[in-house]
Amino acid sequence: MQAKSAETLRRHGLSLLRGHAVLVTRTRAGPLEPPPSSPPVPRWKLIRPQKKTVITSEPQKTPLPKPEQFIEVASLYFFNRFKNESGSLSGLETELSSTVKGSCTSLIPISEMEDADCQEFLEPGAAKCNSPNNLQKTTVSVEDIKDSDNIPNDDSVMAEKEPATKEASADVQPLLSSTWLDLADFVKCFKHLLVFHKPHFYPHSSQRSCFKSPMIRREYYLCIDTPQPSQTLISFSALLFWGEESEKKQEAVLTILPHLWTSMQAQMPVFIIKTTCSKAAVLNLPKGRHLMVVHVRAPVGYHVLLCSKTPLSFEDEETTMAEFTKESACFTEQTIAIYGALSRVAASLGDEQKLPALRETLKKAHCPINHSTTLEEQQHHKVFGLAVNHMVREALRRELTPDERFAVQVLTQSSDAETFSQTLKDEKQTSSDVQAALEENLEPGVLNASEPGTKENLYAAKLLSDMWPKIEADTEKHAAILLRYMFDNSEEKAQLYPSLHKEPPRIFFTDFSVPLRETADFWEMVFREVFLVPRKMLLAVKVFSPVRNLLHVINNDTGEEVKLLFMKVPPRVFEPNKSGYTFVAEVWKPQSLPADAKWKMVLIGTEEPLPKMSRETPLNAFSVKKFQEYYIPNKKNLFCRYLVQVRAETMATVQFQTSKSDVVIHLSILDQDKEVVANTGRGHVMIPLFHFLLQRGSTQETSQQRLRTDDAAGEADSDQPPLHTLEHKYVVQAQVLYGSWPLDKSELTFANMLKDKEKKEMRAPDRPPDELQSSRKAERDGKKGKSAAASASGSKQDMSFDLTKPHWILRVVTEKTKTESIEVKKDTERSDQIRAIKNSWEKLEPGRYAKSLETRPRFLNRPLNEADDETTSDTNKDPAAPTCDPDPCSPSEDLSDTLPDFSHLLRGQTGSSKLMDSQKEEECDKELIEKIQTYQCVRESFLEKHIQYASDRRELVKQQLEMYQNMQEERQKSLNAFKEGYEITVLKKVKQPNKDAKKLEK
Repeated sequence: MQAKSAETLRRHGLSLLRGHAVLVTRTRAGPLEPPPSSPPVPRWKLIRPQKKTVITSEPQKTPLPKPEQFIEVASLYFFNRFKNESGSLSGLETELSSTVKGSCTSLIPISEMEDADCQEFLEPGAAKCNSPNNLQKTTVSVEDIKDSDNIPNDDSVMAEKEPATKEASADVQPLLSSTWLDLADFVKCFKHLLVFHKPHFYPHSSQRSCFKSPMIRREYYLCIDTPQPSQTLISFSALLFWGEESEKKQEAVLTILPHLWTSMQAQMPVFIIKTTCSKAAVLNLPKGRHLMVVHVRAPVGYHVLLCSKTPLSFEDEETTMAEFTKESACFTEQTIAIYGALSRVAASLGDEQKLPALRETLKKAHCPINHSTTLEEQQHHKVFGLAVNHMVREALRRELTPDERFAVQVLTQSSDAETFSQTLKDEKQTSSDVQAALEENLEPGVLNASEPGTKENLYAAKLLSDMWPKIEADTEKHAAILLRYMFDNSEEKAQLYPSLHKEPPRIFFTDFSVPLRETADFWEMVFREVFLVPRKMLLAVKVFSPVRNLLHVINNDTGEEVKLLFMKVPPRVFEPNKSGYTFVAEVWKPQSLPADAKWKMVLIGTEEPLPKMSRETPLNAFSVKKFQEYYIPNKKNLFCRYLVQVRAETMATVQFQTSKSDVVIHLSILDQDKEVVANTGRGHVMIPLFHFLLQRGSTQETSQQRLRTDDAAGEADSDQPPLHTLEHKYVVQAQVLYGSWPLDKSELTFANMLKDKEKKEMRAPDRPPDELQSSRKAERDGKKGKSAAASASGSKQDMSFDLTKPHWILRVVTEKTKTESIEVKKDTERSDQIRAIKNSWEKLEPGRYAKSLETRPRFLNRPLNEADDETTSDTNKDPAAPTCDPDPCSPSEDLSDTLPDFSHLLRGQTGSSKLMDSQKEEECDKELIEKIQTYQCVRESFLEKHIQYASDRRELVKQQLEMYQNMQEERQKSLNAFKEGYEITVLKKVKQPNKDAKKLEK
């Protein structure tokens, strides 16, 4: 194969050893010169022409003439061509070597140039086919042309070797020479065909480029909306690393995938380009509107160029969204077709000749397919009549009068839906039956008005002529209303308009933006608003932010949070509720924010109206109560416990994070030591929304007053169970799970030091009562400047706090207007109780704490010998203690070793004993009954499932047996039929010879 291609190339003046690119200039399907006309045939030969007979044993096949298909190629490196195929190969090689020497000396480094400079080196026919962006300039001096004797001056194939020109003409001849190749030879000789497009020939183009290192990843959105199939040329050029880094495997990739905002379903890519330099391909798309996301990945930089003969949009996501608020081109084309047919029917309502054909055209416009059943056709006709009625009502901006409804009914030939559906009970009726049913259920006035020439018809035509100018005032809008109503209310839109059904739906969106502020804290809550959903709708939430962010959506009626998918809120159907949905957004800010940085949220839906915010402008200023401390491990695995005191009903957000990112945290809010809401996270966890309710009792009410009121209530009605007025006691608690925060030696030493410091503070009692009273008075006097002092102490703590040590941060976020309605402080109830006990001891026995400080070190530091002497002296001090001699008959001290171990038969005590009253017993009985009932329910459901499974198995066995029996019967029938057929054929064969014999005898 390679030898044949080399021989073909040599025949046309090219060499396989010196491969290079050639320019394809023209094609032809006929001879260059018209063939000579054949001599005229004498007339006497046309009379009874004799056919030539060829005697052969094989059937003759008329040879088909080979079609003349040639391609013209142009090149700078044509050698002297030979007509004969046989020649001296050595002589040809020497000739090629001399040709290469002569041609190589005439080459100069190639540089890019414009189209005007390049045309002078091209032939007139070839210059038209070259792109100005793709041609390159080759500069050759006149002296080199004189020395070169191997460049031919014409393109014809010579019988012998062409003589070289000895003298160069004054005018410089074109350097590109061309020749014609047969299509079969062209396919054998060339392996690759490169097509260069001219971008300026395309009316629509767009380009994007980026140069940045390291690896670049960008995302663009491509929107193409056309009623005809489209072709888009995509050129992708990449810039890669060079030098030592170029040895690594590097490649630039461009991927195009279908996209839909209201769906998270993954789509397969429809277009992929992988290149290390530059590459182009054509994207073919069917008619309709298409939305695709373009992912670009390149090591250093890239350039993407899109060219198309149809309009396209290649922008970012926010810009592309605006394109989908309009109706698509195919949708608009369909609406105009339906509206045009409807307008012609309305204008020709009194024309007896044109009206039937116009009604048939209207039916084909709004119902392009034939329905399989009459019921489907009836439903579609009903929807069309309602759509026209809705369009007219929207155009007039009022309800229709009875006469106007009558005119619209005459226009669409619609009838009462209930009577019509009762008539069409049989779905197998024909279209003529449907038409008969329509005419039968039409009112007499409508039926008379449908016939041209009657008074009712003229009256309906007059009413329509009065209404139609208002409809034609905005044709596109009202036509879109007509088809959109049919789309929203028709159940078979996918069959009627398949191309429109497959298109991405039209969207409606509204955005809410909040500026990002420079703050000292890297975490911030920037958005928390309540949205009211008017009806059931599909919504998608899109967030645009220059910094890392996370959005939470909470159902205020149930308190449940919408589950996230890949840290984003997925598109879902939102049900209407009473309290709405709360959207909470948090951001993590870097050290420096870009100028005019904004956080933006876009709500995307497929219908209007979209959910509205409970207030006009979003609130982005919040009050944050921040607490941070070092992490100290403990037995209960608790980070902290903070008490929340509520002065007014408040909506708050609680956030907790640790200095180590992989710590498993359980954050919960307790009410009366019962977990109300909780959330678990790794390194960071947040409860997006919680309503802190006001306590029912007064804050100044003492515990004695509460006890008295409870006692009085119990004496008044001792038969009824006591009614306890529940008071809210909120505690925010954070725990570490699974031992996920181990500390190294230095961190553990620091934590032990803090723990010892806390123990010393716990051991020391409070100051004397007189000092306590004076300090309390001082605290009451200094309550006015509490906020300023707190801020000053907070700033000092931040300055002295070591962020390199293991620590955690707790934040409670509320609105700025409700800063004073909530107070958060550390839960010190247990430590306060211990301090109160120690203070009571100190009050009864003054100096107790000082004595303990003196005696405790002395007791701990005493020698061991003294401790043994004290124990022996204590035993000798009591001489009256009874002593007994060891009795040989008495059991020995080691008798317990010989007895068996009954520990596994003894019931262990799990906790401290509690006194059970009647109420506790009732609660225990209720819990036991509930457990028994749940177990019985589970058992019954399991038994039902088991019985159902057994019945299904029996039914399956029956079906298999019936199927086997049917197969046997069918097999037996087929065998019997085969036997009967075989017997008949045998009998026929036997009878036929007998008949022939009888005939012969006769």
